Amino acid sequence: MEITISPFFAKLILRLNPFRRAFVMCKGYSDDYENFTELVWEDDKDLDFYDRETYPKFQLWLL
Repeated sequence: MEITISPFFAKLILRLNPFRRAFVMCKGYSDDYENFTELVWEDDKDLDFYDRETYPKFQLWLL
């Protein structure tokens, strides 16, 4: 299941997701504007989630 979420919720869920049953995905990561890329808090905590030009869309993927 894929749910479009705001940058605020993307950052919040990514930070508070201890069981890893939900995946925060980002379009535009590493200049990939066609596919979504999984974000990992340890690697992406400094990402500018509110930069809509660089990161235009976030989704929550549930298992």
